[in-house]
Amino acid sequence: MRNIHPGEILREEVINANELSITDASKLLGVTRTTLSNIVNGKSEISPEMCYRIAAVFGGSPDIWANLQTKYNLRSIEDKMKHFKLSPYRANIRA
Repeated sequence: MRNIHPGEILREEVINANELSITDASKLLGVTRTTLSNIVNGKSEISPEMCYRIAAVFGGSPDIWANLQTKYNLRSIEDKMKHFKLSPYRANIRA
């Protein structure tokens, strides 16, 4: 399954669904067009502050966006970590 950046979801399910341009949406969110463009194109993460902005303007909960970003980040590193061998830490416990 493809790992979808939450910015793509924001673009398709919120911005496009409301027939807004990136410029119009950035004005509503109170951020620069460049900032929003970087998010919707997967070049930047959705910050906690942006989570609150999205929820305040479009409804919903900031937690939804924060969770989407966290899940995306975890999936992004998953393949890299499969090749990295980790051993569980076991302290020498003396009685």
